[in-house]
Amino acid sequence: MLTNGGGLGRLEALVDTPSVAERLAGIETTLPIGVRPRQLGVRTLLLGMLLALFDGRPAHLVRVHQALVGLADVDRRRLGVVVTWRTGPHTLTYRQVERTFSLVMGVLAKDEPDGSPTEVLQGVLDALIEASVPGEWKGASSSLAVDWTDVESFSTRRTKPDGTYPDEEAAWGPGPRSQSSCDACSSLRATTTRCHR
Repeated sequence: MLTNGGGLGRLEALVDTPSVAERLAGIETTLPIGVRPRQLGVRTLLLGMLLALFDGRPAHLVRVHQALVGLADVDRRRLGVVVTWRTGPHTLTYRQVERTFSLVMGVLAKDEPDGSPTEVLQGVLDALIEASVPGEWKGASSSLAVDWTDVESFSTRRTKPDGTYPDEEAAWGPGPRSQSSCDACSSLRATTTRCHR
């Protein structure tokens, strides 16, 4: 269980830097408003994702929910994971996590996926990376490197009847061999379906 003194405090400091907080607030204001106010805010959803990753778990929504409900009681209440309804305390459900995530994805997604992020998503990612660099290292170099990590996708080699993959954004593994592919391209692990030539 993470507490405010452990990883949660560090992650909240990261998310609360002005550039990240401003972008998250912008996303929050564009989400549709329902009959009842949403219990889970964008900030808390992102904290749940970061907590899952911090604990070495994949950031699947189930793990995000587990990370949030696994916090200390005082942190759960402060972050809105547990709220008081007229019938008593209510703990955030998986369905609420799924719904908020779906709404955020609607804001961040492109109408036609092309492999590049939207301007809003790129802004959030840039702000998070910049905020994660310790102050003493900000001026050390103009170079910035991000380590690639294994990312799971639900895409498989099976295609839809129209010949496309279920997850257009997932281009993992070698593409199908075609006459235009060369041995160099087909032997790489993370290539697109097109040859470099």
